Amino acid sequence: HKVKIEEMSENDAIQVLESKIGFIEFKNKIFFSYDALEEAVQLSGRYMHEKFLPSKALLLVEEAAVYVANERGEGAKVGSEDIAYIVSQKTHIPVTKITEKEGDKLLKLEDMMHKRMVDQEGAVKSIASSLRRARAEFRDTKRPIANFLFLGPTGVGKTECAKTVADVYFGDESNMIRVDMSEYQEKNSIGRLIGAPPAPGGATVGGYLTEAVRKNPFSLILFDEIEKAYPDILTIFLQVMDDGRLTDATGRTIDFTQTIIIMTSNAGTQYIQDEVKKGTSVEQIKTRLLETELKQYFRPEFLNRFDNISVFRPLSMDHVKQIARLMLQKTGKQLEDKGVEFEVTENAINELASEGFDPLFGARPLRRVIQENVNNLLANSVISGKLHRRDKVILVSSNKIDIVKGREL
Repeated sequence: HKVKIEEMSENDAIQVLESKIGFIEFKNKIFFSYDALEEAVQLSGRYMHEKFLPSKALLLVEEAAVYVANERGEGAKVGSEDIAYIVSQKTHIPVTKITEKEGDKLLKLEDMMHKRMVDQEGAVKSIASSLRRARAEFRDTKRPIANFLFLGPTGVGKTECAKTVADVYFGDESNMIRVDMSEYQEKNSIGRLIGAPPAPGGATVGGYLTEAVRKNPFSLILFDEIEKAYPDILTIFLQVMDDGRLTDATGRTIDFTQTIIIMTSNAGTQYIQDEVKKGTSVEQIKTRLLETELKQYFRPEFLNRFDNISVFRPLSMDHVKQIARLMLQKTGKQLEDKGVEFEVTENAINELASEGFDPLFGARPLRRVIQENVNNLLANSVISGKLHRRDKVILVSSNKIDIVKGREL
């Protein structure tokens, strides 16, 4: 006979912890509050999906006991915040109380994002609002933190915006899982995304997306050029965006509730560019896109799953100048690490922006221009021995630098 043993309810798991906590307290010479036991059951149930209650809650209280005994010594009390700290350390998900420093950072998210990207106020504002709601836990915890769709021409900052969110909110750009949907245009590509059943006598092949999220559940997922994906893949995303979960080829349920999902699309690019030239407002463009242009690419139920659909406007020459400054700041930081000061003239900014501006490709050519003109000059100066520590480099024009020699020590 098959005997199925279901996972314990939270209430039963708390009673199991109460029956075993005395030994843990005696061994570590500390005490647990009831709130700590309840928190261990609730947080392990919400964030630790690889194990089951009550064992995962017991694991948490044992780790919390060792941590508190080492930090605060004999006779200390383990509270709910200690349990939350251990969960945060294990999962990299911020579940502790919002500190004053973090609260200040959350309130200034827009300013922090604009340090890395130019314009696109609507997208930046909607993203920052979603992140604040998520951190304050004013959201549906059974769905991803947020689902965004970024529309607009190439080179206007859609991918850069996603990188900025990963850096500002998740702490590092490396906490971004990037999936280029142009690689998933065939029917069999679904298996590459979520895994494939084992062949006879073979092992199960894990999916790129499901394995990445399983290993790092607190991350940003960027799906680039979503309109190029095989249509059945978009059906899979309906479940992810609505229920925050996905079952992989091995039968494991992968949790997406601690992810931010950003999808980018170039669909309707020509329409967006034409309407911006006419002076049409972004809201009117978005309404028209949803009513007509996007229907040839996406089904209505797919578009309805997004918390926010942002239209990225084509960049103007002023925006390209601002982007040139941001890119040159990175070059300046690299020179600073070598002990070299870097100064940029207004003339150089104007020349680089003119050479790197293309209405069709946005700011993409600008990166190439800076690399070929500025970075090549600097690299040659370093290798030839013309540029040394304590020197100062002045970028006079797009392809000319002056070197002011530093004082010899």
